Amino acid sequence: MTNEWLEFKAYTDTPVFNADSKQSTAFIGRFTVRMIKQNKGFSRIFTVLARGYLFHNADGTLRADDPYERTEEARHFLCAWCSLPYETVGNKALTFHTSFPELHSEFPNIVDENGAGWYYRYLHSLSEYIKKNKDNVTKKLHCFAEKKTLKTIEGTWANKLIQFQYSIYNNRSSADFPLLFDTAIADALVLGPLRTEAVVLPNETLQKIKSYGVNAKTEGLMITLAEYYIANKEPDSEWVIIPRTNISAYLGSATYMESYENKIPDEFMEKKPEMGGVSAVRIKL
Repeated sequence: MTNEWLEFKAYTDTPVFNADSKQSTAFIGRFTVRMIKQNKGFSRIFTVLARGYLFHNADGTLRADDPYERTEEARHFLCAWCSLPYETVGNKALTFHTSFPELHSEFPNIVDENGAGWYYRYLHSLSEYIKKNKDNVTKKLHCFAEKKTLKTIEGTWANKLIQFQYSIYNNRSSADFPLLFDTAIADALVLGPLRTEAVVLPNETLQKIKSYGVNAKTEGLMITLAEYYIANKEPDSEWVIIPRTNISAYLGSATYMESYENKIPDEFMEKKPEMGGVSAVRIKL
């Protein structure tokens, strides 16, 4: 979770599906059923994608040019990633579209010549894999093998994609549509380059976590949260915003945070009330 470059690669490399346990959903990568069906967790995804594009070369090294001069290209990158292979906007002259095949030459690995973006291809590759491996895949994922489910997901995504493109200065960009490409790019510019190395907790901290005597999954969550806290803590604040949906996806279960967060001892972590899928925590290391 703290090696953000690997997170970027997880959302841009060709996905590989391999279900090694019938009860596990971890093989679907940095997504969960809830993320896909309810479009949750995409604020972090878009910000990671924008940071990767703005600040890094294809091998992860830092670019030498000015990221502020490439914001429009970053917007194109996000459009390409989200693109559908068909247009849902009736009037082709309208500002916002849902298909961007013209961006294939600029981002050949992100969107194909027909306009199928990375996320669309991911969904359909997942669907095909499940169809062929239903006996090895947990039943909660079987819905993604159904055309009806995919059609519903794509329809919702098309509407979201139009909303993502609204300008932050547009009077339609109200609280109803909090996630915009513009805000993701602005956040990316503030946050800067992606972290390319994982945070490793010192042995003293690991032993302190083990001393709480919680079960293995709660302990794993505590370790992940401690690593994330260290990686993202600002010098002027003891509080760090935790992207609960994305951490659950990283740990391989949509309900991971819900199932084990309340078992974390208060002596280890203090939490502010959740708002919009995120919460601020203060961890005592």
